[in-house]
Amino acid sequence: MPTIVVLDVSLSMTRFIPGQSEEQITYHQLAVQGINQFLDYLSSTSKLEYVSLLVYSSLFEIIVDFTRDYDAIKQALTKIDHYDKTSIANMLTAVNNILLSNWGSQNFCQILVFTDCGIGFGSTSLASAIASIKMAKTKKDPSQGLILPFSYTSKLSFICLGSTEDQYFQTAVKLYQELLDVSGQKGFLFIPKRKSDVDYVKKEEKTTVTSPLSVQSINDLVAKMCETNFKQFEAVLKCGGYFKLESLINIWPAPLPYTNKETDVTSIISRKLEICGFVSLSDIGSPMSISRHLILPKMDQVNKKFSKSEAVNEYEKLEADIKMFYSKSDGANSDDESPPCQANELAKESVCVLLHGALKVENMAALILLNENWFGFIYSYADSKKKSNLMLTVLPPGHDVIPWLGDLRYVGNIEDTQQDNAVFPVKPIDKRSYSQNCVVWIKQAGLQSDIQKVLRHAKKLPEKTQNFYKELNRIRRAALSLGFVELLDGLSSLFEREIALLPSNASPDCALQLKHTAMELRKLTNRDLKTMITALPSKYNQL
Repeated sequence: MPTIVVLDVSLSMTRFIPGQSEEQITYHQLAVQGINQFLDYLSSTSKLEYVSLLVYSSLFEIIVDFTRDYDAIKQALTKIDHYDKTSIANMLTAVNNILLSNWGSQNFCQILVFTDCGIGFGSTSLASAIASIKMAKTKKDPSQGLILPFSYTSKLSFICLGSTEDQYFQTAVKLYQELLDVSGQKGFLFIPKRKSDVDYVKKEEKTTVTSPLSVQSINDLVAKMCETNFKQFEAVLKCGGYFKLESLINIWPAPLPYTNKETDVTSIISRKLEICGFVSLSDIGSPMSISRHLILPKMDQVNKKFSKSEAVNEYEKLEADIKMFYSKSDGANSDDESPPCQANELAKESVCVLLHGALKVENMAALILLNENWFGFIYSYADSKKKSNLMLTVLPPGHDVIPWLGDLRYVGNIEDTQQDNAVFPVKPIDKRSYSQNCVVWIKQAGLQSDIQKVLRHAKKLPEKTQNFYKELNRIRRAALSLGFVELLDGLSSLFEREIALLPSNASPDCALQLKHTAMELRKLTNRDLKTMITALPSKYNQL
């Protein structure tokens, strides 16, 4: 989930904050403080987040491209200069181009704008940008205005630096909110809260006192933004069976609610994920999916530290519990005994590691129930030769989303198919009389193979005359069915070139048939599917 941090570097950001009695602080310094706090939050909770830093005024500049080195962004913040007026439209256009060029339209993106809510003036003002969005929506022409929302799923948030007692700031906040409403871009305005003191001199009257903008207020504001936009998705992963293994996990990035466009029904992933079974990766193939996520053990459990003596005692206790459990399991009445993995917290933390190792070795995936009638798969994914992760693929809601596996609610053991050495997908016993091989050109190699087959038959004329015209008509029908008329012209040119390249010992009928075929393929009367190209009668093929 890439995040782009946008910093306003217009001249208004160099102003000192009014109401500061001890130390003079500018709006720019407060914004830098908020960005640093945000980067610290990512360092402790989401180290895998890609972040980029962009500054803007009337123009824009990429200070730091997408990276996980948050220290590099912090260092770049100390070397930023200020420029002229604010232009929201140019900034949004730049952000859209940067995210599309780096991540495409299939990723969820976060856009955080730190600004003092300057509205600009003239043709580059915020009011002009809002009018441009309305014009683009009315005429539905990208060249007529600013197009929002973006083509990809994104969230646009403004961290507004200002005092709610300032009338100019109040007007600017209303325009920024109108920008979010008109554009349809999901996002929020984060505004510093006013601290109120209660005057108890008069019991029924309350006096509200607004505190000046400070470092503490920006820290609270960024903390609220992180809690809203970057909160970790914590869940419980359960694996059934006798041991009933379970573990607290974090899913990154946080899965978004899925809305079916046809039924307009929104589904949300449950906080309790249950593994239903295991399927070979070769049987799953590459089904259509909504999103992919990393599964990580919960950080507070991973960071739990023991002293050397405590660790030795814990592992000795765990080993003793395991020996005791398996010694008792030999008896007849061992069902009431609880497994040792429930009694010891260390065993819970190894569930993710155990699952990852088992799936990697066995080359299998775990079928997981995300919510009612909603499934996904957990498997080991290696992004390099030395590093692999536990990955979650979220399928569309429904029980029949993988056609070759059938209804996922009824997937059982392979022994239940009542077939010897059965593999998925299970083929029907009855053979259909109308089943036959069809031409499939998904990749370039398939088309190239079919053309080479025709050329091999052509070089063996007249012995392979029947096979040559059979394969030629087969390719011709497929090309006409797909509307691939250019292939017929290409074959004609290819046959003409092959005539000049024929060896001296080739049959004269070979050149005759290739020339005849090239002429027939170019005729418009032969563009009908029912028409067949037949061989040219000659003394060599005795037709």
